[in-house]
Amino acid sequence: MFVSTSQQILITYGSTIDESTVGGIGLQQDPMLVQWCDVGNFFEWRALTTTQAGNFRIPIGSLCVGGMAVANQNLIWTDLDLWAMNYIGYPETYGFNKIGAGAGLASGHAAMQLRAGVLWMGISNFYSYSGGGVQVVPCPVWDFVFQNLKTAFIRNVRAMPNTPFNEAGWFFPSNASVSGENDQYVKFNINEPGGPWDYGALARSAWIDLTILGNPIGATPGGVVYAHENGNDAAGQPLVYSFTTGYFRIAEGEDFVVVDQVLPDFIWGDSGGPQNAQVQMSFNIVNYAGDAPTVYGPYTVTQATKFISTRMRGRFMSFTCAGSDLGSFTRLGRISYRFQVSGRR
Repeated sequence: MFVSTSQQILITYGSTIDESTVGGIGLQQDPMLVQWCDVGNFFEWRALTTTQAGNFRIPIGSLCVGGMAVANQNLIWTDLDLWAMNYIGYPETYGFNKIGAGAGLASGHAAMQLRAGVLWMGISNFYSYSGGGVQVVPCPVWDFVFQNLKTAFIRNVRAMPNTPFNEAGWFFPSNASVSGENDQYVKFNINEPGGPWDYGALARSAWIDLTILGNPIGATPGGVVYAHENGNDAAGQPLVYSFTTGYFRIAEGEDFVVVDQVLPDFIWGDSGGPQNAQVQMSFNIVNYAGDAPTVYGPYTVTQATKFISTRMRGRFMSFTCAGSDLGSFTRLGRISYRFQVSGRR
């Protein structure tokens, strides 16, 4: 259930109805039934001439999965589609239109509002809804999510809006999760061009975004509650981190190249604080897609590091950054490198 804030009407989905009972609430659940109470009166659910209560059975699908009040309308997701529920006044109260064919919802907690848009995870894609209608969100790590999703426990999927960092993400159970609880995440930045994505392992069964209590709060399947995005450490211990970029072409065309210098570019600490962070950088070189990489490093990089001397040869490169120093903050900039063409094969 949720509240249609514009009209102060409580809306239920997968509801029950029995006009013969007091209040109009029955015992037999209908998974496709949407029902709403009278204005400002959640004790009255009967569709009478003196009320705006009513109901509508969505005709396509097998169950209503989720619902949400958004700007000037309400949304209802089934396992197949997205429906708009718009207020039209007495006597019908609400009109229903299918606005997202094939854009169903993975679980009741898989949708989020972030800025002016709505984003959600379906059974085979990510979607967004704004003024331009429903769109598929391109996901370059699609296979990591949907080929790795433990579909028998898809109802455990949880949306992960992170307003302070402009991130939209989801926790989901992977095939490796014995219990079916969420053990992996995927997310992307809604402000960056192309929406860069990242993924990894993190067990969270519940999540709430920025509130009057502060930054996001998440809970593990075991019941441990974490306050996220607070400070640079993990409860007084070093926050051990690492990330690896995707592969990029070192030079144009089919050329092999030799890289002999890499110029790091980081922010090395909090604004106005000590600039003393240390980053361990490694470089992964391949000649062809699918090759096992040759790894160079790790090299310890600080603010005093002007360049890293290397002698790497190949066509494609990715790099890994890692750190475990206490109290430090780093932010990646634009890495540069010096190279020379070294023939073709």
